[in-house]
Amino acid sequence: MNWKMWFLSCCLSAVLPLAAGAQAAAPKEASQSNDKAQSVAVPAQVAALLRPILDEKQKGAQHDESRLSKLLYGVTQKQGHTADEALVVLMCFDVGESQEETDAVIARGKRMLPLLKKYQDKKPKIAGRTYPDSMLKGTSSKADTFEGAAKAINHGWHSTADNPEG
Repeated sequence: MNWKMWFLSCCLSAVLPLAAGAQAAAPKEASQSNDKAQSVAVPAQVAALLRPILDEKQKGAQHDESRLSKLLYGVTQKQGHTADEALVVLMCFDVGESQEETDAVIARGKRMLPLLKKYQDKKPKIAGRTYPDSMLKGTSSKADTFEGAAKAINHGWHSTADNPEG
């Protein structure tokens, strides 16, 4: 009976560290996949439209408000899927109080709904740049903006000013 206990002890001492290591690695892998799920890569053509605006905004207090406004207006005037997506990504960032990007998204109508859904709960990652999280809208502010835009589109409104609730 002693040799059986000895053999069992040896087997357990060899297997338990391996099992513990696998368990410790599992949560790490899960959290890495969650981090990836929380961000979404912005397509290169879309990022090219965004970089000048976000680079200017990143200057902080030294940014040129007139230049920022012109850059934003330029994107709102572009047509096509690339510009559509750029406007929705801009809704993730705090680019000013004008709501110009949100109004442009609403004005474009129902084709914007899938893009709103794509970025609603995600953090956009722009290749070639690292912007501080402080440039992003807060979670509740972003949720309100995205929900408000989707509601406006579904009601057929053309801008945030059409909202009868204010």
